[in-house]
Amino acid sequence: MKEALRVVVMTRLLCDRQTPDERVSPVLMANRSSAPRPDPEVNEESDADVVIQDVMAGDQFEKRMQKFETLKPSFVEFFSRRQVFIANKLQELRQEYVQLQEKWNIHCQTLNDQAKPSILEGETMPIGRTTRRSANLGDAVRSDLEMEQILASLESNDATDPNHLSQRNLATIPDMISVANGKVDYLFDDTCHRVENPAEYYAPHTGIHDWTEEEKSIFLDKYAAYPKQFGIIADYLPNKTSSQC
Repeated sequence: MKEALRVVVMTRLLCDRQTPDERVSPVLMANRSSAPRPDPEVNEESDADVVIQDVMAGDQFEKRMQKFETLKPSFVEFFSRRQVFIANKLQELRQEYVQLQEKWNIHCQTLNDQAKPSILEGETMPIGRTTRRSANLGDAVRSDLEMEQILASLESNDATDPNHLSQRNLATIPDMISVANGKVDYLFDDTCHRVENPAEYYAPHTGIHDWTEEEKSIFLDKYAAYPKQFGIIADYLPNKTSSQC
C-alpha cells in the first residue's frame, strides 16, 4: 500500500498539468464568498474627535462610570482596612522594640556586674574558722594541692578578667607637645653614623690590649700553676679582676 501511494504521488508530481495558482485560486474565492460582508454604513476611517467623544461621553463612558460607582465602596473599604493593618503593625513593632531594648539593657547591666572585681577596694575578707569549704579564703595553705589550686584559680581569673586584660593591653600614649612662646622645641636626631672617638670605637675588645707585658707574664705563670682558677690568678694581679682574667 505504501509503495502504491508513493508511485501515485511521484507520478502526480511529474505529470501534474495544474499550476499552483490554478489550485489556490478556487480555494481563495470560496473563502471570500463565505466571509461576512462589511457594513457599508460604517466608516473605517473614523475621525479622532469622534472616537474621543465616544470614549468620554458615549455609552461606553456611562458603562464605565456605573462600574466605577459599583466598585468604589469595595475599594474604599479595602484601603481603609489596609491603613488600619499598617497602623497596628507599626504599633506592634514599636512595642516589640521597647521590650527588646529593655532585655538588652538588663543583659548589658548583668555583663557590667560580672565585669566588676569581686573584691572592692577597702573590703576585707571574712575572718573565721577555716574549713574545707572556706579553705580557699584564708591566707595560708595546708598542702601543695591547695597551693596549686589557688595558683590555677588566679591564672584563670587573670585570663578571663576584663579589667586585668584591659590593663595589660593598654597603649602607652605620650603626652601632647605643648607650644610655648609660639614655637615647638625640637632636637636633631643625628643618623649619619658620625664617630666621635675613633680610637675607642675601633679598638679591639678582646681584653688584652690594656694588659702590660709584666701582667701577661704573671698571668701565664699563674695559669700554668692554677689552671682555670681565675680567682686565685687575680690575687696576683692587683689591677685585674677574675672576670678580666
